[in-house]
This record gives sequence, structure tokens and C-alpha cells, in this order.
Amino acid sequence: MDIIVGEKRNPNATNILITSFEEIQIEGTLYIGYPILSSVEDVYPIDALLVSVEHGLVVFDLNDDMNGLEDRQSDFYAALQRKLLGYKALREGRGLLVDTPIVTFSTQPMNRPQENPTLIIATPQTLKSTLEKFKKLDKDVYKTLNAAIERVTTIKPVKKRSSVSKVDSKGAILKRIEREIANLDKYQKQAAIESPEGPQRVRGLAGAGKTVVLALKAAYLHARNPDWKIAITFNTRSLYQQFRDLVRRFYYDQTMDEPDWEKIQIMHGWGSKSQLGVYYDIALAANIKASDFQTAKYSFGQKKAFEGVCADLLKELKKIKFDPIYDAVLIDEAQDFPQPFFELIFKATKTPSRIVWAYDELQNLSQYFMLPPSELFGIDDRGKPNVPELNNVRGEASQDLVLPVCYRNTPWALTIAHALGFGIYRSKGLVQFFEDSKLWEEVGYEVVNGELSSGKRVSIQRKRETAPNYFYSLLHPEDAVMVKGFKNNEEQLQWVAQQIKHNLEKDELSIDDILVIFPDPLTVGEKSAELVQELRKLKVDAHIVGVTLSRDLIFSEESVAISGIFRAKGNEAAMVYILNSDFCADGWELPMLRNTLFTAITRSRAWVRVCGLAPGIISLKSEIDEVIKNKYQLEFNVPTKKELEKIRRVHRELSPSQRDTRKKLTKNLNEALSLLENDISPDEIPESIRKSLLKKLKDS
Repeated sequence: MDIIVGEKRNPNATNILITSFEEIQIEGTLYIGYPILSSVEDVYPIDALLVSVEHGLVVFDLNDDMNGLEDRQSDFYAALQRKLLGYKALREGRGLLVDTPIVTFSTQPMNRPQENPTLIIATPQTLKSTLEKFKKLDKDVYKTLNAAIERVTTIKPVKKRSSVSKVDSKGAILKRIEREIANLDKYQKQAAIESPEGPQRVRGLAGAGKTVVLALKAAYLHARNPDWKIAITFNTRSLYQQFRDLVRRFYYDQTMDEPDWEKIQIMHGWGSKSQLGVYYDIALAANIKASDFQTAKYSFGQKKAFEGVCADLLKELKKIKFDPIYDAVLIDEAQDFPQPFFELIFKATKTPSRIVWAYDELQNLSQYFMLPPSELFGIDDRGKPNVPELNNVRGEASQDLVLPVCYRNTPWALTIAHALGFGIYRSKGLVQFFEDSKLWEEVGYEVVNGELSSGKRVSIQRKRETAPNYFYSLLHPEDAVMVKGFKNNEEQLQWVAQQIKHNLEKDELSIDDILVIFPDPLTVGEKSAELVQELRKLKVDAHIVGVTLSRDLIFSEESVAISGIFRAKGNEAAMVYILNSDFCADGWELPMLRNTLFTAITRSRAWVRVCGLAPGIISLKSEIDEVIKNKYQLEFNVPTKKELEKIRRVHRELSPSQRDTRKKLTKNLNEALSLLENDISPDEIPESIRKSLLKKLKDS
């Protein structure tokens, strides 16, 4: 049985109920403190709810008090009927296909009121016999019932796709995928509903549902605790509208009311005078002047700007008496925030520090990497961690959760993205590796051969159950990921433009099903404009995100979205084109480049086209070909501690001055090579320089 522990209104009775269920071993899900039912007049938080094939749906009222028992049961019954009658698949005539018994669970023997013998009362001793009286469910009805309870299918409305006419087009495939009932899996249920009295970490693959889970959690916390001030924050501005829509839909479904946007605030990590953000909000509350980006960039450099202002604000807060302003904070894309930001969040959050941070370790597009909780949130006055190591205790809300199932990406695209991200089949060796190699298993891989231990050879593959079945039945590996190399940029632009036109006219994709990504942030503006012109020749409209369309919006129903990697992050599209992928093949700070490619590939919900120029695209294609040759298994030597240190040293983060030095070196070497090819014979180079250069190259 899956036991999902939300808020416990009656902790003692709840723990006894959980123990009672563990003893009778039922297959299904027991929700604690979820869902929240509503009527026109009031909101009714549920103490516990069971959903199982064997016993159907059962609501539990945990109460030893006879006063008002009949009214409570009647209120729960009416609210539940109203909720379920909204689902046609659960209706039979004017009634329901499922019974909705309300059980008062008492820890002590309780006499049933004589005036109402129909009331259902159970104790730990009679729970099993009480459940056996309830109607068994048909499996299809059970699936629909779960969708109704979790309410995921209506959070993101299914596109109608009325223009689809072919049965085998890409548009038809998408239509079938989108009509699948999107129940939460057991990991997502935990992450969305379980809220410990303290910090919580949620790790998951791209496409595992972290953003949806955080939105559901925020709405749930807001519904249970309407007086709390809750902040939801992130790094990608285009997530703002997505979060707002998700929170509103889920909250309204639970309460039939609009969220109080003064109490639940969705805001960027930084913010500005014109748009509230967490950093600005904290500075404002402390009456400390906040820095804008231009000032911060001048003081700390572009890449360290946010880290610098957070560290400065933290220093100022430590000098004054500062009262925390948030009851709970939820952080998406946590890998893109610097450590001082987390310490700021800790200072600004009331005890018991309800801070939830979600991240994917390979979507890190900044110079930061995720620290353990004991380091992430700083130390107290005694030198002890503000947040010690996290623990998961049976029967209590979990503090550390992993989401291993990927609903966005095909298993083939995800395997290829991981292979490129880590450099599994790179001729020069690994680019990076998990601190703990066992994390491979936690994120959905299984060992096929060998051993996932330091210094050992191992072969791993995606577990079948970590991807929905529709990927295997509707899509093909060779079409899900394609690599295309070009001699020059003009050839690349023409091919991509023609493919997009074909997607729209022949494949029956909608224009907002397509996303084009340029990985290099320095050239995205120039290259995007070139593609816009190429598409216009074919009478296809396109927009550049953040330039010709608002920075907070990605897609349009009238034009193709073209984006840099930073704005694309956190979003998804059915068909993704990645241009100039060769930018990520090799270079300084290679982990960041490979993470960029990983993030770009994992924006795709069905198909991805990896495009680029030689020679970089050739080396990337060879790595992808190895994945395919090995039947989508990843085979590698698990690095030893010493090897891991070398990998990190070689591919380390560079300071601004080191970055400038390497740019100069690259420029000078290219000029030298050009001279050697055209004007100077290698024999003319002084022998001492030749020997030194050869020795350096051989040593490396």
C-alpha cells in the first residue's frame, strides 16, 4: 500500500489508522489529510481517504467525539458526491459507479447513535471487517477514480487538435498521447502532498513532473493553511504563467474559490522595482536597499552577480534583528541558484523552516552545483548546520524524495541526453559524474551487467516502468531522436525551415508544438534572426522569445518559438530542433556545455532533432551512435575517487580572469595554426619551443 502523509489534523488517531492499515495489507493508496472537499458554503479537509480496487473509495473521519458526528459524515458525503459526479466516466445514470462510504474511525470503542443506525463507525479492531463490506471496483473505474482524486487530467487541458485528419500523423500520435489519463505515480503523490514540519528536497529527472508537483503542493498548503504567506520561486521567467495557471486550477478544484494572491506569491528569484522577486521582497522587508542587475554585474561580474547580491544582503541581515516573512517557500530549478540564496531563504522562513527545493542535477546551466543540505543553508551561531541531513520515517511526511519516472521524454531521448551530458561514450572520457553512483538507480536506471561501484565496469539501462507505455506503443527510437550534420550554417537553416513547414503541413503538428533552441547564449539573437528570415521565405511565422515576444511567454498559436537555452528551460514541446549543437561538443567548462545540451534535448515530449556543423556534430553523432549500437544501454567504468577528482579538476569552473586567459590562448593558438598552414614551416619554430609544446601535449 502507498501511504501518502499530508497534514495530520489528529496525529495520534492518524498514526493508529496507518498502523492498522499496515497490519491488514491492502493494495491501493491511503491519503492522509487529502483531498480537500468543498461545497458552495464551506471547505472540508479530509482526515484520510482510501482508494483501492478491493474496497473502492472510503473517507475516514478521525474523531472520538460523538457530537456532530452525523453532520460531519453528511457534509463529507455531499461534498464527495458533488466532486465525483463531475466525471462522466464515473456516472451511471444519475448516480455513481462507485460507493462513497464515510467511516468515523475511533481509537476507542464507540456506541453508534440509536437514532441513526446507518452511520459507519470503525476501530482498529474492526477496520478490516468494516472494509470487507464495501463494493469492489472495476479496474477501469479505479483508474478513472484515481484521476478524479488526483485531478491531474484537468490541470493541463488537452488540446482539441480538430485539424488532425490522418490516423498515423505526428499530430494524431500526440492526440492519443494527450488523451491518456495522467494519474500521479506514487512518487509524485508523495512529493505533491507530503509536507514535513521542516525542509524537504525533491530530486527528479527532466520531465518527471517537478514543476507540477510543486504547484500542487503550493495549492494544497494554501488550501489547508489560508493564513500562511507562501512563496513559489524559480529562475526561468517563463515559468511564472505556468505556475500561476497550475496553482489556480488545482486550488479552485479543491475549494471552488480563487487563491488569495496576496498570501500565495509566485515570483522570480531576483525580481526588480517593477516586478517582485524573493531577493527584493526580503530586502524590502528588512528595509535594506536592493541591487539591480546592472549594478551587481559591475560589482561581481555577470555570472556571479546574483550570488554577490545575495551574499551582501545576507551580511546585512546578520547585523540586524530580522523577523522571517514566509511560512513556506517552494523553490523550482534549485540547481540554478547560488548557496547564499538558500541561506537567505532560511533566514526569511519561519520555524520550522518549511522550505522545499526541487532540482535536476544535470539541468545546471550556471556555475553552481547542488550542495548537501547541511552546507546549502549555512550554519548557526554555534557552528552547526541550519539544516541537518534529511530523514524519511515511515508514517511521517518524507523529507527526501526522488521522482524516477519521466513523462515528458522518450526513454531513448533521455538515455542519449544522459550519455551526452556525462560524456559516457566521449572518446576523451567522462565530463562529469554523480557524487554517489547509486543515484543512477534512484533516477530510474537498472544494472544489466557489472557493478555500480567505484572502479568497476557496469552497463545500465532505463527501467521499463520508468516510462509510460504509450512511448513504446506509439513512437519509434529512430524517429524520436535524429542527428543531422551540415557543411555550413546556410544549409542547416534551410533544412530546419523546410522540416518545420513539413511538420505543420504534412505531420499535422500545431505551430505551438514546435520549439527551436540555440544553445550558445552569446549568438542566439543573431542566429535566431537568420532562422526567422528563412522561415518567412516559406511563409511560416516565427518569434524570438524575449525579443519579439514577452520574456515571460514562450509559445504562440500564431508563430514558431525560437529561444536560447535559458528561456527554453522549464518548458517543453512535442518537436524540438536544436541548432548549432556542435557548440556543446567540446570547450572550456565542458560540464556546463554538456548540461546545456542535456537540457535542450529534454525539452522534447516526443521528437528531437540534434543539428550542427562539422567537426563538432560529427563527434556528438559518434557518441549517439554508440548509445544506439549498445541498444540504449550506458556502459562505462565507474570512476574511483582519484579519477573523479581529476575529472573535476580538468573540467572545473573558471574564474573570470581564467576564462579570459583561455580565450586569449585559444585565439593565439588558432592564429599560430593558421600561420603554420599558410606561411611558416614547423621547422622554422625554435627547437626549444617545439620540445616544450610536444612535452605539454604528451603529458596531457
